[in-house]
Amino acid sequence: MASKRDAKKKGSKAHGGRSARRAKAETAQAAHVVAAAEVALNDADAGGGHRDGDTVPSFEVALNDADAGGPSPKSDASRSAAPATRAGVRFVEIVEGVQAPAIDEGLICSLETSLTREQMLELYYYLKLTRLVEERLVNLYRQNKVIGGVYRSLGQEATAVGTCYALERGDFIAPLIRDLGAVLTKGIRPRAIFAQYMAKAWGPSEGRDLNIHFGDMERGFIGPISHLGDMIPVMTGVLLAARMQQKKIVAIAYIGDGGMSTGAFHEGLNFAAVQRLPLIVVAEHNCYAYSTPTHKQTAVKNLADKAAAYGIPGYIVDGNDIIACYETTKRAVDFARSGGGAVLIEAKTYRRKGHAEHDDQRYVPREELELWEKRDPVDRYERHLTSQGIATREELDQITARIKQELEEEVAWAESSPLPEPERAAYNVYDNSIVPPAFRPKVLER
Repeated sequence: MASKRDAKKKGSKAHGGRSARRAKAETAQAAHVVAAAEVALNDADAGGGHRDGDTVPSFEVALNDADAGGPSPKSDASRSAAPATRAGVRFVEIVEGVQAPAIDEGLICSLETSLTREQMLELYYYLKLTRLVEERLVNLYRQNKVIGGVYRSLGQEATAVGTCYALERGDFIAPLIRDLGAVLTKGIRPRAIFAQYMAKAWGPSEGRDLNIHFGDMERGFIGPISHLGDMIPVMTGVLLAARMQQKKIVAIAYIGDGGMSTGAFHEGLNFAAVQRLPLIVVAEHNCYAYSTPTHKQTAVKNLADKAAAYGIPGYIVDGNDIIACYETTKRAVDFARSGGGAVLIEAKTYRRKGHAEHDDQRYVPREELELWEKRDPVDRYERHLTSQGIATREELDQITARIKQELEEEVAWAESSPLPEPERAAYNVYDNSIVPPAFRPKVLER
């Protein structure tokens, strides 16, 4: 006959077994949510449309808590009200599991937004500015005035502009080479970009570096040191320092689908998740890591599924819908700033140019490029603004004309800058108030 100690031990073991089974069930439930929530949008009816008044869920991956006590702030941040529909608007699938509103003329943007008309026009200004700045850079490149390469964001400008626009003035960004839109939205002037690309003395780095490899702490812009995941741990350090200084700032770190497969990405995001730092990681799923298709370097279909491994919310957003990018990021920013911690946002988009201007993109099917050209984010937003009565074609043309005039002046300023004196390369490598410039030793001079 079993003793009381044996019975107690058996009861304790049974209780431990129940706890283990409960933990296992909760883990399985969370994994099931991520696997099953492939952006649960209603399928379009046989005619490809929804009736007026129908609603569809927002495109996101909701990571629900398994706590019996109800939803936590994390799961609240992962849910949102369904966007409203209007007469004549239907929903079409643009990639597997992601649908977008459309009218007879083509795709438009999300109908539900907190943006005012003035903000939506300002958003258009930055979106169009990004496109036109890059077009001028290509012209300068072909004139042999640019040093190095030009890395365009053609086809994915809405992701950078829409997400960055959701930040407050004191917040920080760590962009990649295709996030010029975020840099401009943060207040960097086009003349700085042009002078930087041409390695001019008046450029931000005074000719020491190229592209957007510079920073502006006053505007909350941390220059990229690498595009392969290394900025994720850098931004966790920025946010940890801000917490120690009792500053409630939020930061966005951009990452590509290829960069998400690096060790630096994992270490940085894992640390941010454990420390509950207000870091928003925007994963730009543009289908290629240089010439490698996404499916050849990661096994998951949705990059946002990886959020479950870190215990943080993961969202999927249509990266060519600038309003959806803003609204999704705004919810994530509010959640992070309130103490919820890190968030992963996957923006489904497409890179319509090669890795750089020197890349002829021969590895990309022509039909694929033509398909995504029809989903151009600038054309789409213009169609949205005019079809929804937010702006007239004439008003948009006026904004475009203003930008073109501004760029004429900005390019002229950058071209008038001299090239840097060779001796200047020794300055500002380190803080020269502490460490003097490192000139060539006299003994080595001839």
